[in-house]
Amino acid sequence: MFKEGELIAAKDAVLSKLKFDVKSQSDLQLAKQSLKKTGAFKKVFQNLFDEPVKKAYDAYKSIRDRRNVIVASIEEKESILKQNIIDYLDENDLKDGDFVRTEGIDYQIDMSDFIEGIRNGNVPENLIAVNESELKKQIKLMGDLLDIPGVIVTKKKFIRLKSEGFKMLS
Repeated sequence: MFKEGELIAAKDAVLSKLKFDVKSQSDLQLAKQSLKKTGAFKKVFQNLFDEPVKKAYDAYKSIRDRRNVIVASIEEKESILKQNIIDYLDENDLKDGDFVRTEGIDYQIDMSDFIEGIRNGNVPENLIAVNESELKKQIKLMGDLLDIPGVIVTKKKFIRLKSEGFKMLS
């Protein structure tokens, strides 16, 4: 198969010759040919890097998961130990210079109450976030039929040429 350096040289040569103005029928034909070539190069490079990216991501996930398991087990024991120290100091009304005692806050969110607060205007706007990933899924499903207040979906024109794929590179 091709070596990465050879592919990059070929890609650079093709891209340097691209003409971006489309003002005539001959320009249109050149532009279509150029799109086929760029599409083929894009596919080649995606394929070239797919396997190493997958292997690197799998290794990353494995290392990350292992690290998180180890750190979580340490944090669990650390939390128990801290609570035992607090309980001992409180029971004996002691102060210890090695520990800075602070008070924190814990919270839970009842989503139905939170949403009701939004409806009633009792929740500040800066606490409301859009789940863009979910919104994109809904737009993909419904297209411009999606009816959510504040969300405007418009159709966009684009072109897609049938790719000759790897044939353009031979």
